[in-house]
Amino acid sequence: MLTSNHDYDHRNEADEHEVWPATEAAAELEREQRAIFARWNERRKAGEVGPESHPDHGGVDARYDELELLLAPHRLAPDDVSQLVVELRFVAGARYRVEGLDYWFRWRPCR
Repeated sequence: MLTSNHDYDHRNEADEHEVWPATEAAAELEREQRAIFARWNERRKAGEVGPESHPDHGGVDARYDELELLLAPHRLAPDDVSQLVVELRFVAGARYRVEGLDYWFRWRPCR
């Protein structure tokens, strides 16, 4: 499932999102890109790199940049997008993990 919310402020409260199905291929690309970010974040926390080397800045990690291009069409909301409200909860442990997310979503229809 892909979502779009440009005003999300990362608090543990309900927030509206546009939601649509993702292909397994797109989800795998998203996981790969997140793993690149998570490995960068581990190096940043260890003091090995600074924020200027964040892969999302472009030109820092060739594969991250390639994934950004491959994912761009999958991140465009389709005409039949659903509007849902999400409740986000973080779990204990490392904030960013290579092996996966550190939070869960609970979805419900917008009122």
